[in-house]
Amino acid sequence: MPLTDALPRPAPSFDAPLEMLAACHDKIRRFCTMLSALPAHLAAHGADAEAADAARAVLRYFDQAGPQHHRDEEDELFPLIAARAPEAAGALARLRDEHARFVAQWQVLRVALERVAAGEAVALPVGLVEAYVDGYRAHAAFEEAWLFPLAARHLSEDEMAAAGRRMAARRQG
Repeated sequence: MPLTDALPRPAPSFDAPLEMLAACHDKIRRFCTMLSALPAHLAAHGADAEAADAARAVLRYFDQAGPQHHRDEEDELFPLIAARAPEAAGALARLRDEHARFVAQWQVLRVALERVAAGEAVALPVGLVEAYVDGYRAHAAFEEAWLFPLAARHLSEDEMAAAGRRMAARRQG
């Protein structure tokens, strides 16, 4: 292993939208891990400072970055892929449906997480936490295996650059 492999790499930028979306998936997985650990922590320790901090971090991520990530995919990738690869319509519909399911699940989870963030010892709905986390992990894996390679094959560099600029502009506006 070369010595430079240990150096931190710069985070992907909107100049490389597919890499940016993949980096978002890594964050989604990290926050899903945090969320999945919360029920056991709450059962053992109640809503202590660590639980409240974790709940606030999960809330912040899935309230802000999650919806932006879905919008990036649905507004930037899905229409272009649908135009270039009509056979992808079913899979794109599946991904949209999964996004909608995550939003609905999140609305239930966030109510309990807000209470934990406020220091209230409540039990999180374990089945829903597991469904949300497992669903999101499978969703991200499918997008990485199917959607991102398909986008890389069908979209031009100019289209990807324009998508990246729009993604960045949404976060500044």
